[in-house]
Amino acid sequence: MCSPPPRRRPPPPPPPAAVLLRLADAPDAELIKHIQTIQSVVHAQDIALMLEDRPALAARTGCDGVHLSTGFAEASVKDVRKQIGDDLQLGVSVGGSRDAAMRAGEAGADYISFSTAIPVVPAEGEAPESLTDLVRWWCLVMELPAVVEVEEPAQIAAFEEVGADFIQPGPAFWENPSLWP
Repeated sequence: MCSPPPRRRPPPPPPPAAVLLRLADAPDAELIKHIQTIQSVVHAQDIALMLEDRPALAARTGCDGVHLSTGFAEASVKDVRKQIGDDLQLGVSVGGSRDAAMRAGEAGADYISFSTAIPVVPAEGEAPESLTDLVRWWCLVMELPAVVEVEEPAQIAAFEEVGADFIQPGPAFWENPSLWP
């Protein structure tokens, strides 16, 4: 009697390209300790560490870059680019705004981050479009990579299909990471 062939396990998902670190307010000395602890783990796995909304601290601690959230208001994208130089990556969250994405790219961003959690903002006089249509357009027309923050795993396939360069799990990931590929 022949036994059935062994089941093959699917290959493991690829490691993340980057980890986005969001820090609460605290004294810089305390934040630096946290960054260094996380940085050693992340860099040991050849993964980039991006620090959210703290360009000076990102540069000072040797992070790979800074990611500006939609709420960042301390400086313009252009000023942050000058502050961190060309050696660090600069990512900019634009929610669902084509205009904000284009402005961020012109101001020196290295990648643009769209989000399913923020409604798409149509240009003046234009009909609203879906975020998948906006990301498809961006990936076809622009050279800067597109990151899409998704709120649930079911959204991943649609953005992979339209050419998103990277997928970023939203905050819901931490509620149940086993649901995510």
